[in-house]
Amino acid sequence: MRVRAISLIASILVTTSLFAADPPKPVVQKLEQLASTFCNQTYALCIKAPCSPIVTHNKKDGTYSIEQADCVCDVLSGWSMGPGSCDKRAPETVNGRTFLISTYSNFFNKTNLTLSCPSSSQMWAWCYGSPCVVDEKNPSKAVCTCPIKISPSMTLGGECRQEACNGIWSAATPANDAYANNTFFNYMTEHNLQPPPNPPAKDCPTTTQ
Repeated sequence: MRVRAISLIASILVTTSLFAADPPKPVVQKLEQLASTFCNQTYALCIKAPCSPIVTHNKKDGTYSIEQADCVCDVLSGWSMGPGSCDKRAPETVNGRTFLISTYSNFFNKTNLTLSCPSSSQMWAWCYGSPCVVDEKNPSKAVCTCPIKISPSMTLGGECRQEACNGIWSAATPANDAYANNTFFNYMTEHNLQPPPNPPAKDCPTTTQ
């Protein structure tokens, strides 16, 4: 009984230390192998980004493959969650080009609906933590190079057109999409950070073609 009580107290202390910092410090959590450190700075948001495949050619056997994609993402400032420390994710200018990292916020959850692409052969881009370069002509945009994944996915891109699943979008697995939405919303709410977070985006109507 004493051991159980001590374990309970320890659990409460760990939970309290996770959310009680003021001002909040970066918090690292993990679920579905999705590390999340919270930072307040400029970042690239790719959750609705259209992507173009990067084709590679194996000269030895003559085969072609698509292992990465370039995605056109939005450059925003504010709170986001992503892998790595805040200083490693901060924008860096080298030879006149500004580089930064793609991370996550739910900034677009009010304006975009979630498109589900349920096919097990769905090709999509995993941009979370990917490197980006800011567009020189349009600094509100960045091109991020993201690894290709094959599985069911969810994205805020595609404008609820089911045929958009035929293209490549920056997306997430259903599990990671739910985790990112819930973790970001809960952290921002617990710390009363501004602007207030949006709830998870609504799903696209199932009848939309």
